[in-house]
Amino acid sequence: MTPHRRIPDALPPPAAQPLAADEAVRLLGKRRAALLRRCAGGEAVLAAMPTGSFTDTGSWFGKRRVCLAFTPGALLLFAAGPRPLCRRIPLAELRQTQYNTVTGELVFAPAGMPVRAVALPPLEAAQALAQLGRG
Repeated sequence: MTPHRRIPDALPPPAAQPLAADEAVRLLGKRRAALLRRCAGGEAVLAAMPTGSFTDTGSWFGKRRVCLAFTPGALLLFAAGPRPLCRRIPLAELRQTQYNTVTGELVFAPAGMPVRAVALPPLEAAQALAQLGRG
């Protein structure tokens, strides 16, 4: 029997310890982890997760997966490709971000985001909201 997936009753505590390099590679893969290191610019990355959403990064072979990473003060939104996407958004601008349980998407509040929403399972979305300071 498969475990029942449900929305958590409370948000988990935000991650406070930086991810190890091998943990980032395990979560994201080598190419995305290398892009994350460049996007972070030496800042500690507390959490990282691939999403179920894709964006155009200039590849002939299709769109590339959007990933999220959290530093102590910003969200890094990135996707690898010929024209990689790498945006740093201060956490203070994302306080109104919500998780839509019907669509399974984390919907970002500011209008200027390159990706308006990303598909995430409930547990990863809860961790992302905790990192955003919603807890």
